[in-house]
Amino acid sequence: MRPVRRLLVLVLSVLAVLALAAVPASAASDDYPWRTDTTWTSDSYGFTKRQCTSFVAWRLAQRRAPIKNATQGWGNARNWDDTAHRLGIVRSPRPKVGAVAQWNSYETSPFYGSGSSWANGTMKAGSLGHVAYVQVVHADGSATVSQYNANGSRTYSTLRVRAPRYLYVGLG
Repeated sequence: MRPVRRLLVLVLSVLAVLALAAVPASAASDDYPWRTDTTWTSDSYGFTKRQCTSFVAWRLAQRRAPIKNATQGWGNARNWDDTAHRLGIVRSPRPKVGAVAQWNSYETSPFYGSGSSWANGTMKAGSLGHVAYVQVVHADGSATVSQYNANGSRTYSTLRVRAPRYLYVGLG
């Protein structure tokens, strides 16, 4: 009986390790390859490094839904909803894991503040708009997003929000 129990524990341990390996690092922390880059150069997708558009383009490529600014004309974040429409990509008010949360210039949306209450209008995009990557969708219709440069500091952050729209790039 003991050898069977040991074998079972070993098999379960191996399965647990494999399951953890299957979870992308992106779910837990900032694994963006240009997180320490101090230049204002373009990434391989045609976006400026450490900006929201570069981060989202990189995250989409990880998911095998790459976009290219040079050939598809995504431009600044404020243009992404129009570009998605032009390319036949679904736009929706409902978040989906893997979707792109998108704000046009100066658009606002509610986000979770401290505790469980909504702080309306506090999330405000800048003049070039904003995009973020949907990591988690919550039962109330909000989404936890990962993003770069949300506050102008060229850094990574996460936030629970209700974005104005979601772009289903590569999601159908």
